Amino acid sequence: MSATPHGLHKALLSLLVPMMVVSGTGNLTTLAQASDRPADVVRVTHQQPEDQYSSVLSEPNFQHRDRHHRHDIPVQFLGINDLHGGLDTSGKAYIGGKVYENTGNVSRLAAYLDQAQRQFRHVHLSRNTFRVQAGDMVGASPANSTLLAHEPTMHALRAMKFQIGTLGNHEFDQGLPEFNRILTGGRPGKDADKLIQRYPHLASKMQEVVANVVRKDNGKQPYGYRPYTIRTVRAHGRSAKVGFIGIETTELPTLTYERNYKDYKVLDEAKTIAKYDRILNAKGVKAVVVLAHRGVQNNKTSAWGNGVDILQRVNKLDPHNNVGLFVGAHTHMYGNALVGKTHVVQALSSARAFDDTQGYINPKTGKFSALETHVYPVLSAKADPKTKSNRRVARIIKDANRRVAGKINAVIGKAASAEAIKQASTANGESPVGELVVDGQLFEAQKNGLKADFAMTNSGGVRSSLNVDANQAITWGAAQAVQPFGNVLQVVEMTGAQVIKALNNQYSGGFKELQVAGLRYTFAAQGKTKQVVQVTKADGQPLDPQATYRVVINDFLHGNKSFTFQGTKIVGSLASDTEVFVQYVKDMQAAGKPIVAPQANRKVFVKADAAVLGTTLPNAQPAA
Repeated sequence: MSATPHGLHKALLSLLVPMMVVSGTGNLTTLAQASDRPADVVRVTHQQPEDQYSSVLSEPNFQHRDRHHRHDIPVQFLGINDLHGGLDTSGKAYIGGKVYENTGNVSRLAAYLDQAQRQFRHVHLSRNTFRVQAGDMVGASPANSTLLAHEPTMHALRAMKFQIGTLGNHEFDQGLPEFNRILTGGRPGKDADKLIQRYPHLASKMQEVVANVVRKDNGKQPYGYRPYTIRTVRAHGRSAKVGFIGIETTELPTLTYERNYKDYKVLDEAKTIAKYDRILNAKGVKAVVVLAHRGVQNNKTSAWGNGVDILQRVNKLDPHNNVGLFVGAHTHMYGNALVGKTHVVQALSSARAFDDTQGYINPKTGKFSALETHVYPVLSAKADPKTKSNRRVARIIKDANRRVAGKINAVIGKAASAEAIKQASTANGESPVGELVVDGQLFEAQKNGLKADFAMTNSGGVRSSLNVDANQAITWGAAQAVQPFGNVLQVVEMTGAQVIKALNNQYSGGFKELQVAGLRYTFAAQGKTKQVVQVTKADGQPLDPQATYRVVINDFLHGNKSFTFQGTKIVGSLASDTEVFVQYVKDMQAAGKPIVAPQANRKVFVKADAAVLGTTLPNAQPAA
């Protein structure tokens, strides 16, 4: 490793205003030279050049010890985020300017983590490696994790020797008591499915740290979790301490049921980081790593996301903080950048990638003296046959698949072609499989006599494309993967005005995009402002703002304050969204109707000037 040149930085910065996002010139940051300027001029710098190597074995600066730090203590942090029980899922990985096909599978991930740790040990003769995760290890998962209460995922994390992790929002999906049970290897309740009862229950051996989730009744972290943990690293007869702070997203109340978070407070992320950084500093810990369920992202010229915003605030609260590394999560994106003196990194999701941070701690100051961060893909065996899958983890996957095979492999329907119905949305926000989901919900509600007019679901609840095999068959497992949460569907009464308001509110920020069935609408935009300007029923008849309609939604939407559905009158209910989608595929099969992707014509963009965007058109309302 060698220090980053700063001449070009200085030349560029002389032309830039404070807080402007600039391009960097190298990966290694010598932290003693990093910005200690006042927080209002802290730089956000993209890592340049972008990650361009597919393996740590090819990374130039990771092949030798930096002579400038020969007396410092070498450290390595191997991180993942948003695993989502993706034991053997695969997909594209967009890292830097490259696209890698068919990445994923935790047995492959385990092999690459082992490879990276061996390489670090070989170069530095050091065992100072930490395997960390930033939340959402479980939840929104395929059937081989979900049907076994995610215990195979915990077995895999144990086999991969993850040491420290934090909570994401999906750890609350079945309530925090259930997550803590699978984390610690407790036995399930007597009412659990036999598949779960029969599965081995093992503790993950992973320490949970979460600083900003506390019980309302006593202000303490639940289940004995700690706000931080301290680990000691050694080399050359000297030692230093590393502190790890865990951070949950403050958006938690908008991402899970009220019953799952009602007993807890989620404290401000930036204030919490600054608080515990000071506490760690008082304990002699000057090298701090934050594991945060908050997203970071960048392109060639800029970096952004809640993680970046949080670190900017941390730097304002405490310009001399010692946070050297911020491992992000939640948005499933690629991130590798520098915010002031803090490296921020994020490695996609579902075992498609991992991040490898290597560097040094000065034993005299206890501070990071240099860090370098990279994100690498988890390549398939075909793309990288030399790297063999981890056998122990592969056995865990194979065993889980065997246990659930009878259920997930059952064919429930046929598609019109052998091509998957895609999850990805169009530019106007229409997801083919998302619209198929709401078509199914509307159909099943009407079949059951609930006289529904429309159906709506949040795009965040649609987690996968609908995969179809070569014979055009659709299995139970493929359908379950599309909507794995099991949210109960309800039919509510709404006025046309409330429906329009709900459509407008999806554009007010956050993860609120809706998939709709039974209606169509046009929307206009100016800058970041979007507004619905006309809504019709599927037959082309205008929506009456004064009329009452029946709308199928899930109970997450109904109880979520961020949407418009809270408080609407429930007039009926169906089964879970997972069960209803499976039944819809079965019903189409019984009717001799192959499943096809809906035509993307439900959301139409129209150009409009500022005058249009403030008006009330014949059957629409201004955005809330």
